[in-house]
Amino acid sequence: MAYISSRIPLNYRTILFTVLAISWISGIVFYIFNNWVTIEGDFGPEKHPWQFPTLMIHAAMAFILMIMVGGILMNHIPTSWRTKRLRKIGLTLVTLFTIQVVTAYLLYYLANEEIRLIVSYIHLINGACFPIVLIIHIVLGVKSRRNKTK
Repeated sequence: MAYISSRIPLNYRTILFTVLAISWISGIVFYIFNNWVTIEGDFGPEKHPWQFPTLMIHAAMAFILMIMVGGILMNHIPTSWRTKRLRKIGLTLVTLFTIQVVTAYLLYYLANEEIRLIVSYIHLINGACFPIVLIIHIVLGVKSRRNKTK
């Protein structure tokens, strides 16, 4: 794997954004299947057969994302921290990602359905916002880099 500086290599970004997009889309699709889609089974309404495979795809992408974010935590963040640029939005991204990991863990292991429902909404809202914050971080980073070179 290539060393990640404040500018993440194109091949790493491509993989990261692809995995993130698949994770985001599969999470939204799972939410839709889980809450609004039922099919008529032999014994009445039942969950859509694609609900569980969608969740499996979502979980697989989440594991890959955790590995990739580990690389970013080890290289991109320490290098970028020294520039004193975009610290707040960068910390916001790290916080959002940490909340996603913790809430995913809780969703897997919590038995209390009332608390589980609250955690699932935190996971949903946080996950839906993550790409928006990432796009803002990237746009501000590109603008900051352009202003630095002028």
